[in-house]
Amino acid sequence: MPLKIIILSPNADFLFTTELKEKIKSVGDVTIIKKIKPLLEISQLYTKDKKIIAIDPDFCEWSVPKVIIEKMKNVQAICLQTTSFSWIDTGQAKKQNIPVVNLRGFSTEAVAEWAFMMAINVARKLPLIIKDGWTQDFSKHQGIELKNKTVGIIGLGTIGTRIAEICSGLDMNVVYWSRKSRDTRFSFIELPQLMQNADFMFLTLAQNEETKNLITDKMLKSMKHSAIFVSIVHKIYNHELILQLVKEGKLYGYAFETGKEKMTDFTGNVWAGPELAWCTEDSMRKNAQQWTEAIITAAKNKYPTQVNK
Repeated sequence: MPLKIIILSPNADFLFTTELKEKIKSVGDVTIIKKIKPLLEISQLYTKDKKIIAIDPDFCEWSVPKVIIEKMKNVQAICLQTTSFSWIDTGQAKKQNIPVVNLRGFSTEAVAEWAFMMAINVARKLPLIIKDGWTQDFSKHQGIELKNKTVGIIGLGTIGTRIAEICSGLDMNVVYWSRKSRDTRFSFIELPQLMQNADFMFLTLAQNEETKNLITDKMLKSMKHSAIFVSIVHKIYNHELILQLVKEGKLYGYAFETGKEKMTDFTGNVWAGPELAWCTEDSMRKNAQQWTEAIITAAKNKYPTQVNK
């Protein structure tokens, strides 16, 4: 029996070119399911056929829990469409000897540029200008400049490093805290000191159990009243507290992504943008290419980006 390759993605039509589809077909019998329905209703996941499952998180509302994985049989690998893997129970997959592989680096430039865009918008009080109907108020809408300001990067992975490079190119003083990564181009300081001293903070840590609630309320309250906090992750800090600090004038501004709320839902200089950081023509193309290569490589029993070893 040929290897079964099951791709779950409502975005398959614009992700995969004909050429990419042909490459995947060269290593197995491909089934693409585009219509979203509960994972328990997709019988192909639970047959005895040897299979690779490729999952787009938009198909499953960013959740593949233990109960789903337990029912899977004869799975050679699960190939995620994302860098993030917190939305799947990797521990259960490991128990069943199912390698889970992710994609890496395809959205670094896109996310770094988006995060920096959010910071500039908050620095120039764009949320307030928008909420004021794009009026021109030279007193109320005075922003701040970035040159010579201190920017603190929390998590110096690929995205954090790229943001640091962009900030350094604009003559900002870059400091960082990171659990493992080190870069002699920038200054390492401990996290509490970074939170107290930075004018801009970019939170770029991976979201997982190790980093959950890493940033304490005490750290948040220690920030300068003139500081700006920019986040591209969640559940590592007290979101509601930061909103309160901005509302009370104890923080200059806050920027984050949200799939549900709007800027007008918040008081003060709060940028609440859609979850589009990773989404550019370039990153989408790289995403599809990497996902294809991950599936093909897994079909050859190789898992260079396995996250649950």
